[in-house]
Amino acid sequence: MNRLVALLTDFGTDDPYAGQVAAAIAAASEARVVSLTHGVPPHQIHLGAHIVDASLEYLPCGAVLLAVVDPGVGTERHGLIVRRDGRWLVGPDNGLLTPTDGDIQCWTLNRPETWRSKVTPTFHARDIFAPVAARLANYERPEWLGTPVQDPVRVDRPSACADTPIARGEVIHIDVFGNLITNIPAAFVQTGSMLETRVGATRIDGLAKTYGAGVKPVALIGSWNLLEVAVPGESAAERLACRIGDSVFVRHADD
Repeated sequence: MNRLVALLTDFGTDDPYAGQVAAAIAAASEARVVSLTHGVPPHQIHLGAHIVDASLEYLPCGAVLLAVVDPGVGTERHGLIVRRDGRWLVGPDNGLLTPTDGDIQCWTLNRPETWRSKVTPTFHARDIFAPVAARLANYERPEWLGTPVQDPVRVDRPSACADTPIARGEVIHIDVFGNLITNIPAAFVQTGSMLETRVGATRIDGLAKTYGAGVKPVALIGSWNLLEVAVPGESAAERLACRIGDSVFVRHADD
């Protein structure tokens, strides 16, 4: 069975970078190559990590996710294979592939003979990560491609607060519809009591189930399994005058 290789990058689609990566994988394997997104804002590792978290469960077991948001390309940062939730992840060791905690297996990419014969220092995605992803899609073992490592870079996630707010976070992404996607996980806000979400000067009571719930701003758990703020039929970013980085607070309404 041909494995699936999914791509997630900050390359955009105006340049040939994403296409060259896909072509390198296709040339070295019979994998099915799909793109999750190439629209991660440049260098936004933390946002890319959230997208990895939100997307992984939708890939079939055994699939390969090649994820690249890599402002440190060409430096001493390592490349990495991660075995996580039954899937293979390939990319830079900068926190993009690794959750804050949890059991994962990792291998440092240190076998140049498994890369392209000529590696461009500014394009490891094509010249190192794509060949490794293709080899994993061809059912090669990770120990043939790298050495086990116990201390990969981990990215921070928001943590529950012990004081009045039960969660504090920020807007990390504004999607094409103008919805405000925060970095507050669903687990922090799905409680049995009424909740109050504050974004800037706006207060939102309760959690909605859909984007179209009424006409006022709503808070809800979106497809990333993160708290979102939306305005039915409008752009929440424009209506609420919010930007990426704006603070978000969630409280028990009776606090």
